Amino acid sequence: MNKVCKHPFNSIQIQNTGEVYCCCCFWTNFYSFGNIFEQSFDEIWNGTRAKEFRKQFITQNYQYCKLDVCDPALIDFSAELEVPYPKRIEFSYDRHCNVRCVFCRNEKNKNEEEYNRQKEKRIEDNFDRIFTPIIQNAEFVELNSAGELFASKHSIEIVKKIIKINPNIKFGIISNGILFTKETTKNLELEERLTSAIISIHAASEKTYNKLVERGNFNAVIQNVKYLSDLKKQGNLKTLQLNFVVTSLNYKEMKKFVKFAKEMDAVAFFINYHRQIDNDELEKNLDITLKSHPKYNELVNILSDPIFSDEHCFVNDYLKTLKPVKLSIFQQIKNLFKK
Repeated sequence: MNKVCKHPFNSIQIQNTGEVYCCCCFWTNFYSFGNIFEQSFDEIWNGTRAKEFRKQFITQNYQYCKLDVCDPALIDFSAELEVPYPKRIEFSYDRHCNVRCVFCRNEKNKNEEEYNRQKEKRIEDNFDRIFTPIIQNAEFVELNSAGELFASKHSIEIVKKIIKINPNIKFGIISNGILFTKETTKNLELEERLTSAIISIHAASEKTYNKLVERGNFNAVIQNVKYLSDLKKQGNLKTLQLNFVVTSLNYKEMKKFVKFAKEMDAVAFFINYHRQIDNDELEKNLDITLKSHPKYNELVNILSDPIFSDEHCFVNDYLKTLKPVKLSIFQQIKNLFKK
């Protein structure tokens, strides 16, 4: 029995185009198993492309994965090329969001909004026919890494449909936390079905949060995280994760963020900034992990603190492997002027 990344063998991610991936499409270089609108799920899940993908994982070859942002979810597993229906489904396509993070996307484009709505309508019209058999065999559904579940009428209706199809299903929710209230959770009948909650905050203070998140509400997020923390302490929530994308705007709050996570009985989850939009200047300014960044060595020094080895902290492999660099005199002088 070997340690193998579990996702190609028990998970799918569904996009609004109908493309099916085993996990985050960005992190697997858009390697699709097939299209749900063009093939049967059986053809996709145990088809040629799926088997080819699994074969690489069995041989510990992660050529399709971006290992600078993703750490393989390794488990002891007797992996086979052909496997039963997935136990985990991720719906990751609804881009409705009530905020705008500076490192996430540009302002909404009306044409893109209409395009996304057309794709959502196609899923709604075909949901019962296509997704019912998959959901009936699933144990866990995750929503929504593409946008904000609680800001979308479409995603809220999808949750209701999923519960109707499989009342025993469990949910993992990815959210910015603003609308993730106790009242909403109860009204959607999610509280008893909630297994994990992942909240993207990226800051330990309101001042820094406001630099990163436009139209956000830091105090509402903290209040709702405390509610989720209470659920976890009561044994009604297995995982509470607080996400923090490390940038030049927030890196000084990383240690404070770990302390807050410990107070909430949560995990502070640190990941490096990774480019999602075409903006070279923005990348150069935000990406503090670039060796040319004037604050690079300061970040490396912060990451050497023992607090980042705490059980309430996860630092992705890319950040872990950063090493200090010796700057030339010219670069040191240049960086002084940038400070």
